[in-house]
Amino acid sequence: MPDTAAFSYSFATLQQLAADVLGHASRNGATACEVDVSGGFGQTVGVRCDEVETIEFNRDKGVGITVYSGQRKG
Repeated sequence: MPDTAAFSYSFATLQQLAADVLGHASRNGATACEVDVSGGFGQTVGVRCDEVETIEFNRDKGVGITVYSGQRKG
């Protein structure tokens, strides 16, 4: 299993990242903004004919941002 300690971020760090993004959007004229900050890890095992074919490990980090300016979004 992958070592997640080096990958994980604290809740406070993710919260600060979201606050920074919201502040930047607001200072630049956004009327509203949505931010989604995430991190995770997992494992997938592929089996064919009762035999393990593949084992994959994954780690993800992401920030999704939607900015609104009046009735427009982007």
